Amino acid sequence: MRRCGFTLILLLFCTATLARAQSLRLKDGSVVTGEFQQLLNGNVIFKTDSMGTLTFPAAKVASFQSKDAVVVVLNGGKTADGIFSITAAGAWQLVTKTGTMNLQPGDVAAVYPFDVYMKSNPAGPHMPWQDWQGQGALGYVLQESSQNSRSLSVNFNSSRIEPTLPGMSPREATHFSLNMAFATVTESGVTTKANTLTSVLRQDFFIGGNARNYLFAQGGWDHIQPQDLTLRQAYGGGLGRDVIRRPNFTFSVQGGLTYVRTAFGTGEVRNGMDALAGEKIAWLVLKHLSINHEFDVYPSLTSAGDYRFNSLTALDAPISKQLSFNISLNDQYLNNPLPGTKANVLILSTGLGIKF
Repeated sequence: MRRCGFTLILLLFCTATLARAQSLRLKDGSVVTGEFQQLLNGNVIFKTDSMGTLTFPAAKVASFQSKDAVVVVLNGGKTADGIFSITAAGAWQLVTKTGTMNLQPGDVAAVYPFDVYMKSNPAGPHMPWQDWQGQGALGYVLQESSQNSRSLSVNFNSSRIEPTLPGMSPREATHFSLNMAFATVTESGVTTKANTLTSVLRQDFFIGGNARNYLFAQGGWDHIQPQDLTLRQAYGGGLGRDVIRRPNFTFSVQGGLTYVRTAFGTGEVRNGMDALAGEKIAWLVLKHLSINHEFDVYPSLTSAGDYRFNSLTALDAPISKQLSFNISLNDQYLNNPLPGTKANVLILSTGLGIKF
């Protein structure tokens, strides 16, 4: 009796597993059985029990039909749900409640299981603390000799892009960066400190069907001790565009206006309006090497001939899923610093980064 009960449970389990399983037939004649995960960037992703998660170019798929409903995301952001199939003739079709849609492969940005799409709630609001991704890096140098020196660098960069599903056009994005460098040098009993802190909080609102253009608003806060700059506050906004957007390379430009208030340690305070022009590059050079570069220049609109610029170049080499090695070069330039201070503050830092 017990053996019959065990056999019945095993039979029910196997039946449920087979019911969930789907078949993907490739053009070389092989058949893969598993669960459909998604179709993204022209690749079908399948999860199998024996071989794990596999990726196949859609061009090599001879036939496939989803057993359950899926959501097809088209270029431009439109969606439709139904049963998706790739026929033996190579046609892509979606059977909906109202009929059959013939799809062009080049028009499909992504395909997701219906429950996965609904769980992500791409059209709905998310809590401000949800969906953040980024990394933090920490570096430290200690020197003990006739001259004692200590330096600590802390870098933190994070972004929140909505919706989070890959393949969907972004609706809005929030970016936050914080870069700090603390340096102390002691020689012959005299201690000199050179601390800097720069931070930017920016909100992007994408416009247009392909989400290449965006409106942005941002705030920046800087403390640069080598220039005797106690606090610089900059608030503004403008318009940007992703001129080039590829899976491994993005080039963006932006322009706008900012209000700037700069307070120095001497008590001097400067208020003014600046124009803003900048560019940004994100380049995945190799699978384990990425380069990010930002450059923004601020010509003064209220003090003729005055300007400043910020430049940040960072190289990231992953060590593991969570850890990476970082090198960054940060340049803060002010063409009219206080007498006795330099226009350039150049910071080169290295350290270990942790992704989240």
